[in-house]
Amino acid sequence: MIGAEEGRRRDVRKRLLLGLGGVLVIAALWQGTIFAYELPLVVLPSPWRVIEALLTLVRTSAFWKDVGVSLMEFAGGYLIGGVLGIAAGLLLAESRSARMTATPVVEALRFVVPFAWIPLTVLWFGTSYLGKLVLVAYAVFFVMLVSTARSIGQVEPTLSRVGTMLGMGRWQLAMRVHLRAAAPSIASAARAAAAIGWIAVVAAEYVGASAGLGLMITNAATSLATPVVIAGMIVIGGVGAAVSAVVRWLSRAWLDYR
Repeated sequence: MIGAEEGRRRDVRKRLLLGLGGVLVIAALWQGTIFAYELPLVVLPSPWRVIEALLTLVRTSAFWKDVGVSLMEFAGGYLIGGVLGIAAGLLLAESRSARMTATPVVEALRFVVPFAWIPLTVLWFGTSYLGKLVLVAYAVFFVMLVSTARSIGQVEPTLSRVGTMLGMGRWQLAMRVHLRAAAPSIASAARAAAAIGWIAVVAAEYVGASAGLGLMITNAATSLATPVVIAGMIVIGGVGAAVSAVVRWLSRAWLDYR
C-alpha cells in the first residue's frame, strides 16, 4: 500500500512538473517572439503584462459577474440539450418509425454548426439570456442525440434477448437494459458536448450579449486593451477545463452509481 501511494504521489509531481515546464516553454517562446520582432504592446503584450491584467481582472466584481453569466448560460443550455438529446436518441434507437421520420431532419441540422445560428438568435432574442441558452442547447442536443442512438444501436444483442426472456416490455428493456449498457459511451459524449457547448456560449457573447466573458473580450479589443483580451482568453480556457473536469467527475459518479 505504501509503495502504491508513493507511486501515485510521484505521478502527480511528475505531471505538475511537466505541465509547468510546458507553460514555461510557451512563455519563453512568447517573450522571444516579442524581442525578435520588436512587437508593440498593442500587438502582443509580454506574459507579465498579461498576468498583471489577469490579476487586475480577478479583483473586480464585473469580472466575476461575467464569469457567472457565462456559466449560467452554459449550464442551462447544457442541461436542456443533454436531457432532450438523450431522450430523442433513445426514441430513435428504439423506434424504427421515429428513426425513419426524423433521420432526414437530424442529418441536415446536425451539420449546421451552432455559430451559423448566432445572427438569428440575436435577431430573435436580442442580447437576452434565452438566446444563449437556446444556442447551447442546440449545440449539445445533436451531439447527445447521435451518440445515444449510435451507442444503443451497438448494444450486445444477447442483453436484449436476456431481458426479453425475463419478461421485460419494449420500453422497460430500453430503459433498464439498453440505456444502462450504453451509459459509458453516453458519458463520453457528454464530455465532448460540454466542450462544444462552452465554445458556443462564448462565441455567442462575442456577437450579442449584455454580459459574459465573450462581451468582456470584445469590449477590451475595441479599446485596444490587448493584455485584457489575452487574459480573457486564458480565463475562457481555464473555465472550460474546469467545466470539463466537473462533467468528467459527474460522469464517473453516475457510472459508479449505475
